[in-house]
Amino acid sequence: MKVGLHSVSYSGTWGGQTALSLKKFIGKAALLGFESVEFAGKRPHCSPLDIGKQDRQEIRQMLDESGLELACLASYHDFATHFEHKDMAYMEKELVYMKNIIELAHDLGCSLVRTYTGYYKEGVPYRTQWDHCVKGIKESARMASAYGITIGVQNHSCIASEPDSLLDFMAEVDEPNAKVVLDAPFIDNHFKPLRETVLKFKGMIVHTHLTDYIRREKYKYVSETVTFDPNGIEMISVPIGKGGIDYKEFISALHEVGYEGSLSYEMCSPLVGGGSEANLDRSALESLTYVKRILAEL
Repeated sequence: MKVGLHSVSYSGTWGGQTALSLKKFIGKAALLGFESVEFAGKRPHCSPLDIGKQDRQEIRQMLDESGLELACLASYHDFATHFEHKDMAYMEKELVYMKNIIELAHDLGCSLVRTYTGYYKEGVPYRTQWDHCVKGIKESARMASAYGITIGVQNHSCIASEPDSLLDFMAEVDEPNAKVVLDAPFIDNHFKPLRETVLKFKGMIVHTHLTDYIRREKYKYVSETVTFDPNGIEMISVPIGKGGIDYKEFISALHEVGYEGSLSYEMCSPLVGGGSEANLDRSALESLTYVKRILAEL
């Protein structure tokens, strides 16, 4: 297993966090000592709208010179397409984006595209949205097969994020190059055991992301009663090993099922200590050191 760094960590997506250009991110990943990288297939990093033919050649050269493998190109889809105006080409728009991502991945020498299923829409039957997601990912996989690319379905979005539901979902997709991107936090969020869940996906896992969290309660002030009422939970990122996810168990289970892909570290929420470049670097380096220690013990 190689330890990688996801560019979304340095995309400025979460308010106040440092944003680096894609080329500066490549240099950052190499400097910190990561073995692979994952690119966010959207602005400000690796959007097909912005990465032309010359850029693709330059990026491949930078990766080669840095000794980094491009493990995954992360695409951002919602195949539970909007239903307010049925005459609009919602699905086609998702598939055009997917086609461009697949071609970009091919040009960058990357054999894996990560996708989501879809986010639940109120007022639309769940099974209708499920069927749209199956259709979108099945067609995506068929497009990708012509390029020798695998589509990795992440257990992230509302539709089929629960592990057993994802197994059902993948059985319906039923394409040889459609596999699973299985992440520990979303197993934990569904209160499922890590090792037992990983074992269920033996032979299906092509990628995973590592991120760790602490949970903090949020409150709102109620002036009428001069009190604070509960207002949900905030998930805040911390270095691997300092949060609630047992990564020793998770990575050991991946080893047990013969997984040999990348472990892609990502900072995809507000981070304890703030969003400065120095703090992002500290979290990335601490996480890399912790994960390498686990791998050395396998």
